[in-house]
Amino acid sequence: GDCTKHMGREGIALRLECVQNAIDQAKHAALRMVGKPNTYREVPWFWSDQYDLKLQIAGLARPTDRLVMRGDPAARKFAIFHLRDGAVAAVEAVNAAPEYLVGRKLIADGATIAPERLSDTTIPMKSIAA
Repeated sequence: GDCTKHMGREGIALRLECVQNAIDQAKHAALRMVGKPNTYREVPWFWSDQYDLKLQIAGLARPTDRLVMRGDPAARKFAIFHLRDGAVAAVEAVNAAPEYLVGRKLIADGATIAPERLSDTTIPMKSIAA
């Protein structure tokens, strides 16, 4: 199956059921079996197509995260960034691939971005990641 239980990026045990995670876990386990130590630090990601909506998620959100909206839900193109202790911890993007891709990188880098920059659609996402 595609289910694993492991220590997450924040040192908390978690169970994930997604193909990407199972493949990544298998790669890391294989490296360890052949004597190549490594630390599992992958950012979990998920996606779903629902009719004309593409939902892309990276990271794991918590109810206590600070939420920052970018874009307009009425336009059916937006992203919600989850900030935890100032750092980007998760992103949920609807028809917003640049926000998803940059958000995933920001999560992997442990980047701290001002909420005002994240929400400002006049600032290109590439500039935010730079």
